[in-house]
Amino acid sequence: MRPPIIVVTGGIASGKTLVARVLAERGGVVVDCDSVGHEALAVPALKRKLVEAFGEGILTVTGKVSRTRLGRIVFSDAHKLELLNRLIRPVLKEMISAEVKKLKSSARYIVLDAVLFFQYKFNFKVDFVVVTEASEKTRLKRLMQRDGLRREEALQRIERQKSLHDDWDGAGITINTDGPLNRVMQEVAHVRDRFLQWKL
Repeated sequence: MRPPIIVVTGGIASGKTLVARVLAERGGVVVDCDSVGHEALAVPALKRKLVEAFGEGILTVTGKVSRTRLGRIVFSDAHKLELLNRLIRPVLKEMISAEVKKLKSSARYIVLDAVLFFQYKFNFKVDFVVVTEASEKTRLKRLMQRDGLRREEALQRIERQKSLHDDWDGAGITINTDGPLNRVMQEVAHVRDRFLQWKL
C-alpha cells in the first residue's frame, strides 16, 4: 500500500515551509521542492543551458549557479522567468518524482512542499492539496527579512506569481498564515489529524 501524499502549495513567503513541517509531525517526510531545485542547478547539462540563456554572470567565483543572481534576472522579466521554468521543469520533475518513488517504500506519509505543483503535472497520485496564503504586507515583510530583498524586488516576486492563483483555487483547503504562530500551528495540526484519521 502506498503512503498518502499531501501537497502544500501557494505563493512565495506565504508560509508553506511552516505548514509542511507541522503537517509532517506525525511521522511524515517532507519533500522540499525548493531544496531539490537548488540541487538541480548543479546538474551539469542544466547548468550549461542556464549559462547559455542568462550569461556567465549567474555563476559564483567557484562556478556554481547563484540563485540570488539568477533570481534578480528572471524576476525582473516575465519572459526570462518563463524561460527558466521551461529549462528547469524536466530536470526538477524527474528529481522530485524519483524522491517520492524512493520514499514510497519507507515513509508513513509524504508532504510535498511545491509552489509549482499544478504546473508540473506529476504522474504520482496525490491525496490532498493545501494552499497557504498571507496578506501582501506579511509576505513583503517576510521576503525582505528572510531573503534580504529590497521592497521593489520582493514586490516583483509576488507579482510574477499572480498567474498561478487560478490553479491554487482548486486546492482542498486554504490555510491563512497571517495570524499568531500558535493559532496557525493549531489549525494545521487539526487539518493533519483529520486527514490521517481518514487515510491511515
